[in-house]
Amino acid sequence: MIQKKTISVWMACWTMLVGMMVSCTGGNEYESALPEDAALVISVNPVSIVDKSGLSGETGKNAVQRLGDALKSGMQGSGQLIDKIIENPSESGIDFRRNLYFFMESQSISAGMLARVSDEGKLEELFKALSKQQICSMPTEENGCSWTVMGNVLAAYTSDALLLLADPNGGAPQDLLHTASMLLRQGEKEGYRATSDFARMKSGNGDVIALGTLDLIPGRYVTPMMMGISGDMKMKDVKCMAEVTFGEGKMTVDFTDLTTDPVMKQMKDRQMQVFGKVTGKYLDFFPANTGFWLSVNVDGKKAYEMLKEHPVFNNQLENSMMPVDFEAIFSALKGDMAIAGDLLANKFIAYADVTDNGFLQTFEDLKPLLLLTGGQMKLINRGTSAYEFWMMDGSMLGMRPGSLSFWFGVSDGKFYFTNDSRLVDASVEGLSLRDCPWGKEVKGKRCFYAMNLAALLETGQSFPDRPEMQALRFVKGLDYLVIESVDAEKSRMELVMKDKKQNILRVLLSSIN
Repeated sequence: MIQKKTISVWMACWTMLVGMMVSCTGGNEYESALPEDAALVISVNPVSIVDKSGLSGETGKNAVQRLGDALKSGMQGSGQLIDKIIENPSESGIDFRRNLYFFMESQSISAGMLARVSDEGKLEELFKALSKQQICSMPTEENGCSWTVMGNVLAAYTSDALLLLADPNGGAPQDLLHTASMLLRQGEKEGYRATSDFARMKSGNGDVIALGTLDLIPGRYVTPMMMGISGDMKMKDVKCMAEVTFGEGKMTVDFTDLTTDPVMKQMKDRQMQVFGKVTGKYLDFFPANTGFWLSVNVDGKKAYEMLKEHPVFNNQLENSMMPVDFEAIFSALKGDMAIAGDLLANKFIAYADVTDNGFLQTFEDLKPLLLLTGGQMKLINRGTSAYEFWMMDGSMLGMRPGSLSFWFGVSDGKFYFTNDSRLVDASVEGLSLRDCPWGKEVKGKRCFYAMNLAALLETGQSFPDRPEMQALRFVKGLDYLVIESVDAEKSRMELVMKDKKQNILRVLLSSIN
């Protein structure tokens, strides 16, 4: 019960951030409390978020009132204080005109949130009111700061900063008091604030800016991922910044690779030799209402050479039990590759440019091996350059139970692989993917992915119990999602709504309401 109240109170308080009329006194000294070894830092601009979501001013009164009523229902006897905070957020003692920061320390040993304190006395009044509702303990002064515990979260504060800390591994919040007091005592030239990464974040333009490194991942998960890669690689130097902007009818996320580790940079340079620029030729192969489409441009021979240099992959290729000439298959691939289909209907087809169809001969060597399955698996010729791979039970290879077939081959200089033979060289009547709003943006990109969310939501009415439909059922007006890679350093994601005249935050909030 306490955890539910904690979530409802704090999430509501920091989500609504209403009536941003707080005075803007003081500076940004509170930012010094960010830990120097933070592996992920997220900066949120509350003023921009509230303004774009329509919660400020007269237009947001109804939504704000509903949030206030919800808070009061969970905090009996605190209605007067809640009304004061809703009327003027400065009554909370928190300065919501300053950025909010969320962070994770190296190896994910702790997570936290940082806000600027505008009035320590008012903040203490808020915590005392919460303690009467048994949502937190009574504030205590110790180690140069005041602190309280809310469920699994430690809240520590001074006249400058409010710091919330939690242990993702389930440790007692009281054990984080020493860490909190040390962070709150840091000076201007200490902590994350003194790093070049923080300076880069401050120069960003998004409503939300995040900068993370691979050092975020606990060591027990890193070792398997990095197997075969140089032990000299420094995880903290493999990093990326994301800038999220909520615009009219769409949300954009601009990613910038800030990696400085020489090992990873060398790997990226090698990958850029493998992947070329997409021509977009396979846009014409699919109708405009196709569920998803992904395309890259690959030099298969270079890709094979790169894989051979990796000890783990090389071992798999050299010691594979399958009598398949992987080098011949990879070397035949050169040009655009694309995969598209319908997620809900579980139908897909992949196409790839090939230099010739000679590599198909290697699949003939699989037939003797498949005979050993006693007819449970078969490779059937469906023409001079076409095959059907049939399984009695897909669960034998970790797929869905029951009989399962895949078709593959070469047609008109392109390799295809599909789980529905009707999709092979199917003609497009009417508009194709090239006619979609994003169709003209494909050419020249390193990688391009698009998902037709409008079609997904429309056809999803027949699949109400699917997890993806459960996640999207409350959102109305979605049009499409695209993710594109421009070069080795830059990539972008766009979530686009059908209504291009209103800010996407306002549309999403309206849908949720």
